[in-house]
Amino acid sequence: MAKVEVPSNAMWVEPASDYKAQYPYNQVMQSESGHFLEFDDTLDAERVRLQHRTGTFTELQSDGSRITKIVGDNYEIIAKDNNVLISGICNITVQGNSYLTVNGDCVQRISGDFLQEVEGNYQQVVKGDISISGANDIDINAGSTLGSVNITAPMVIQLNSDVEIDGGVAAESVLSRGEVTAGTGIHAGVLGSVNPMAGISTLGGVSAGFPAAPGPGIITGLVLAQAPLVQGIVVQDILGSMMLMRLQYDLHTHIHVGLFGITSMPLILM
Repeated sequence: MAKVEVPSNAMWVEPASDYKAQYPYNQVMQSESGHFLEFDDTLDAERVRLQHRTGTFTELQSDGSRITKIVGDNYEIIAKDNNVLISGICNITVQGNSYLTVNGDCVQRISGDFLQEVEGNYQQVVKGDISISGANDIDINAGSTLGSVNITAPMVIQLNSDVEIDGGVAAESVLSRGEVTAGTGIHAGVLGSVNPMAGISTLGGVSAGFPAAPGPGIITGLVLAQAPLVQGIVVQDILGSMMLMRLQYDLHTHIHVGLFGITSMPLILM
């Protein structure tokens, strides 16, 4: 996503007065307390200025610009509609806090880019639903190496797409209604984990190192299956443990014939 930069013309300063009065073209009316009204007809410096004795003023300059400065508070009350059209750039600088209260709906339509740059914290509180829709990519970046993205929902977090994760996944439980594909293996009951005695159980078959998917309850593979000689850890099926079978056929060879797993007698009897 392309980064939107703050334009350089977003900063502005108060312009100076257009005062270039020449006698006798400047007509001034001044009150006893210090208010005055100017009508200046000086060539190329025509002005109209209304100023309060405190310094609050409005000046209409020769090029049609208007400058209004209020040294106290300002209140503007509009009983009906208010329409503002700005054909150029609009700059608003608030050196204190800003509060916007809308007692109805609020709609913003932006034909270009939209940028919000917040140097402090950012918080949104919505008492209804939230919907975010993007025609292209949506990026969420925590920024620093110590940052994190936390998503909490009392019910379900639903993702209707594939998920690619460069790091690890830690969860109390993982449910897959389809399949689980692991490029570097699946580890269960790892020492140091939350449940080091946990294993892998399935109602279907298990395929290891074999491209074809096994049928229900069938183990197919082109790899070695073994269990460490540690008390309480054995490999077993519904007929018995591999430990027991090893005691029966230790160091002797037996073969399978037929298509249905019929086992012959050992070549060398014990």
